[in-house]
Amino acid sequence: MDEKELKNIANLAKLNINESEISGMLNDFSRIVQYVDEIKNLDTSNVGDDEIYEQIFYELRKDVSENALKRDDLAKIAPSYENGYVVVPKVIET
Repeated sequence: MDEKELKNIANLAKLNINESEISGMLNDFSRIVQYVDEIKNLDTSNVGDDEIYEQIFYELRKDVSENALKRDDLAKIAPSYENGYVVVPKVIET
């Protein structure tokens, strides 16, 4: 990658980069590309499909409400509370 390509990518990504940052970014991109090339050359012949997919599935926690405020407690601490609801300032004009 050269300076022109870097500036084009930065422009497409809506990034403002300084001239002083260009050499460092070019160096970083070069290191990233080298790392990806190293990964592409890794021998994965001993890795089975089961080992790859096994890592993807995680057990999800149960969606249980805990320590919820009771309406009476909420009414005591809310700055404004009417008819079972917390009253908030209007933020959108109609």
